[in-house]
Amino acid sequence: MKHSASRGISIVEIVVASAIIATSVVGIVGAIQIYLKITYQNSRETQAVLLMDETAEAIQYLRDVSYADNIDASTEGAEYTLFWNGTGYELATSTIVLPYDMIRTIVFSEVERDSGNDQITVSGTNDESTKLATVTIAWPYQGATSTISSEMLIHDLYAN
Repeated sequence: MKHSASRGISIVEIVVASAIIATSVVGIVGAIQIYLKITYQNSRETQAVLLMDETAEAIQYLRDVSYADNIDASTEGAEYTLFWNGTGYELATSTIVLPYDMIRTIVFSEVERDSGNDQITVSGTNDESTKLATVTIAWPYQGATSTISSEMLIHDLYAN
């Protein structure tokens, strides 16, 4: 007659299994944290790009309404932001903090062209019917500031 030894799970087996499970859980939690950080940053970057697009459209709106009053009258090098006044966009020099602590700034500068009036140069003849708009979107992220910037030429298309 054979006796089968019925043995239970030893303490060593329990400790090893627990260590494997704990290591797996720590790894999974760490991966989830990294995923959430990346998702958060990508979400903010996507919102910033959409805000950049809105800003480009708003600058075109301001140009179409009155280039002289809205774009040409701006102070070169001054930081502007946009706000909706209920019927249209306006430029303001005060800082407006947008959702998620995003800050949008627009800086207008003169455009100079070469003697053939073709190429934009650093030193040339001032093109009075064109401005360079530099748009920057900034937001806080992990104790630092993330930014995206874009430049666009705004021309007095309708001579208004």
